[in-house]
Amino acid sequence: MSIGVVYVGLLLLGLVYALITGTLGWLSDLGNADVHVDASGHLDAGQAHPISGTTVAAFITGFGGGGCVAHYLLEWKLLGGLGLAAVSGLGVAAAAFGVLELIFKQTQAGAEFAVDEIVGREAEIITPIPAGGAGEIAYTVRGQREVGAARSIDGGAIPRGRRVVIDKVSGATLYVRMKG
Repeated sequence: MSIGVVYVGLLLLGLVYALITGTLGWLSDLGNADVHVDASGHLDAGQAHPISGTTVAAFITGFGGGGCVAHYLLEWKLLGGLGLAAVSGLGVAAAAFGVLELIFKQTQAGAEFAVDEIVGREAEIITPIPAGGAGEIAYTVRGQREVGAARSIDGGAIPRGRRVVIDKVSGATLYVRMKG
């Protein structure tokens, strides 16, 4: 079997993989990213991994394409063709990884917020706060509904459904006072 046939086969394998995954709407394991929903309910896409189904498929496609160019267009010998195929494969895989990394960074944009954005914000008690104990509040920040553990700033009880104001944040606990 000719090396040119191997290059064409790898190029076609990579292209078919890309067409199937693109048409069916699933990205091969999302680049092996750490995708989960965090405690506050945000979708956290984590970051892409350099060795994943997507980047390996991109390498195979680039390797086959570079090999085809070297073998059929440039008519290079085996070693030169393998060199161009390898460089081409690494380049396409690096580009795919870069695109995945950019996508994952964009999904993270705006997910975090500073403590000073919470202090002074109005919230609602969703789990009653018993005297000296903790409950749960819901509030909106950056257009998203957030929930968090809360205690009364004065140690008193606050019933479910009451509107409160967040006075301070200590670790993961929000300290609130009755509104108005």
